[in-house]
Amino acid sequence: QYKVVAGQTDMAEYVSLRDQRDMRVTLPPISEQRAIAHVLGALDDKIELNRRMNETLEAMARALFQSWFVDFDPVRARMDGRDTGLPKEIADLFPDRLVDSRLGRTPEGWTISTLGDHLDAARGLSYKGSALSENGIVMHNLNSIHEGGGYKYGGLKYYDGPCKERHTARPGDVIVANTEQGHDRRLVGHAAIVPRRHRNGLFSHHLYRVRARKPFNSEYVCHLLNTAAVHDAVSGYATGTTVNMLPSDALRIPEILVPEPRIAAAFGTVAATVSDRMETIHDESENLARLRGALLPELVSGALRIGRTALPVRCA
Repeated sequence: QYKVVAGQTDMAEYVSLRDQRDMRVTLPPISEQRAIAHVLGALDDKIELNRRMNETLEAMARALFQSWFVDFDPVRARMDGRDTGLPKEIADLFPDRLVDSRLGRTPEGWTISTLGDHLDAARGLSYKGSALSENGIVMHNLNSIHEGGGYKYGGLKYYDGPCKERHTARPGDVIVANTEQGHDRRLVGHAAIVPRRHRNGLFSHHLYRVRARKPFNSEYVCHLLNTAAVHDAVSGYATGTTVNMLPSDALRIPEILVPEPRIAAAFGTVAATVSDRMETIHDESENLARLRGALLPELVSGALRIGRTALPVRCA
């Protein structure tokens, strides 16, 4: 048993070192301690494995976009008479020649256009901090996008105040950071896709909501904005002294290469499958983390016991 001793001020209470030394704790047998550690460790291992799996899936989607639309690997393979490594119905969509253009050597038949010809961008809700609430509507904000692009699940805010339809963001919408402290451009101009879990949500004035127009799709637009060349072009419009601000022209004026529509659609199908898998894995990790959090106090307190011969926990 121990007592809590009042501190020198009324601001807080603390347990003195003397009382801490006098504390009595109950420890389970060493075999049970090991069993508890095994269960919790297995959950931690699975969460870490899931994190690495999602990193790999994201890297694969980015590599595919780079291969098809930046390096033109399938076109080069056809030029050289090599196998593209793609299903025939997709490989046949790529031309077998590169031609000169004002963007450099580009696939024959692909055109040059501007971002504004293929997407619509809108700035989000300007709000007061007093309208934030733990039980409000989810609001995607600057902290919802990773540096370099990609959706950050832990960055949500919750809003309980007036808003309009134009401030809504639905699953599949692309959100783009339009503000950044400093001038490193590690965040401003980068993009993420609103996950399917957020069927009703808002987006803050620190973001643009981008919706694709044909032949583009959300996955194509998101990966396009996160490529080095397009991000440099877009973020190059940012201005400001201490805070970098991205004007809407940044998502209209830059020139881009427009592929054969069926190729953009094929990439969108593949990338959407990857995104769905990544979100499923993330949801699983959140459930495992909640399970670990619930098990920990129960196991440590002895309210939930694990037998000495407990079977190993395997998380597939």
